[in-house]
Amino acid sequence: MALSSLHRAILGLTIAGALSLGCAPTIRVHGYVPPESDIATVQPGVDNFESVSEKLGQPSSNGLLQDRAWYYVQSTVRNYTYNRPTVVDRTVLAVEFNENGVVSGLAKYGLEDGRIINLTARTTETGGRTLGVLEQLFGNLLNIDAEQFNQ
Repeated sequence: MALSSLHRAILGLTIAGALSLGCAPTIRVHGYVPPESDIATVQPGVDNFESVSEKLGQPSSNGLLQDRAWYYVQSTVRNYTYNRPTVVDRTVLAVEFNENGVVSGLAKYGLEDGRIINLTARTTETGGRTLGVLEQLFGNLLNIDAEQFNQ
């Protein structure tokens, strides 16, 4: 009888362990921010696009309009099985360049420096009129090119 209670205890511990593992979060790291030792080698006023690329690698993103900044972004996301993923850490390294392509400054931002921006899926209407279903189906039925009659 003692053996069966031992089996029950082992079975109970196994089930409890499996359930606790199911509740453990999954941690994922997205992106890349160079280590501090590499960042320290970049010198404002000395380094340019090419040397920064050699020292830090290619950026995650760059400035859209004038390409005067490179951004290295790394996010840590925690995800429990049935919950929405949560960003628990984010680091952004901004390398700014002047008009000559020389580094003018470095800035590092964390999750506490950011703010949440709600994106909407609004679209801009185009000009012209909208065709109905029948107009779309029969619109090209009698569309005959005059060049076809010359042949």
